[in-house]
Formats: sequence, C-alpha cells, structure tokens
Amino acid sequence: MSVKDAIEWRKTVKIYDDSKVISAEELATIIEAGRMAPSSMGLEVCNIVVIKNKEIKAKFAYDVLNGSNVEKGLKCDTLVCLVGYNANYLVSDEFLRSRLHRSEALDEKKLSETIEKYRQYLENHDNLTSYVDSQVYITTAFMTLQAADLKIGTTIIGGFNDHHSNDLLHELGYIDKDIKHTVLLLALGKYDEKTTGATFARKRISTEEFAKIVK
Repeated sequence: MSVKDAIEWRKTVKIYDDSKVISAEELATIIEAGRMAPSSMGLEVCNIVVIKNKEIKAKFAYDVLNGSNVEKGLKCDTLVCLVGYNANYLVSDEFLRSRLHRSEALDEKKLSETIEKYRQYLENHDNLTSYVDSQVYITTAFMTLQAADLKIGTTIIGGFNDHHSNDLLHELGYIDKDIKHTVLLLALGKYDEKTTGATFARKRISTEEFAKIVK
C-alpha cells in the first residue's frame, strides 16, 4: 500500500473484532515505525509500553479509560502506552549523556561541553513537557500510518486518567513515574470493514480552507 493509500484507508476505530489477532511480525513492524520516527535533536524522548496481556489490558481499560474507550481497550488486540520523559529528568546529566555519547566524534571533554549546551537550551525552553509531548505525537503518527499500511485499525486516545496510568505502569514496573509520564494511549486491532459503525466517519475541511499556499 502506498503512503497515500494508507492515509486514505486509516480511520479511527470504534468497534474492534477481538477474534482477529495482530501477528508478532505485524506488531514488530509497527513498533519499528515508532522507533524510527523523527526525533528533535536526536534525543528520542519517547518510549512505549506494549500491552498484549488480556488481564493487564483489562485493568487499563477499567482503571485508566472512560466512556466508550473502555470497550475499545478491552476489544483491541494491543494497547500501547506512549510515554515521555519528565522535564526534570530530561535536563539531567544521566539522560543527556545516554543520548549524546553515541557520537564517536566526541571525546569526554567535548561530550561534557555538548551536554551543557543542550542542557542550557532545554532549560530555556518555554515548556519542556509540551516539547516532549509533541515528540510523542510524531511517534504516534508514524505508528498509526504503519498500522494502516498493514490494514490494522487504530484509535489514538488522549482522554484518559493519566495519573492512574502512571501509577499503574509504575506499580507494574514498566516505568519510573519520577522519570516518565504517559502522554497518549494507542489501541491497535483488526476490525470488519463491512460492519456498520466500526469506524468514525471522517469529516475534513476543504483543502482551500486547510492550506494557504504562498508563491
């Protein structure tokens, strides 16, 4: 499927078919799309927790989701928690060193100087949490587009109890909530395209309203 076709095929799923399973190969492909997504300054501030275990997925559905999203959490094949680094950890020597040491051109002196430059830049940022969250959105977009290419449905969930999500992920040992926080949840699963109401109708403003081309 072309990128254009994947974009046209993708819609937000309302009703998942829990009898249809995402293969390990398909899931690995979607995860890789997220890993390879663009990253501002190469800092890679997004991680994902991929939940396939039905009991844990149900716990998330009931404790973290609300409204119609509860059913989506229960019925989807996989629930992905997209998490980002907290602002205070983002500017830490530990985090910056873990990312910046990968450049073979940096000796210890140059690495320390580079870390300090990055730290000063980040500390002067108006809103580091917003910066991190925007990077997570890019990762999510890449994953949803790759899923569409495989004809796997997605639901991007922004309305959820983030405190409960952070607590649950922390209790289960998947994140340290002093270091990371949940930004988005992404339901993945297959659905019957012939089922009425399986997806939300996609309504968009016109191209003329959306885009102003300056020549």
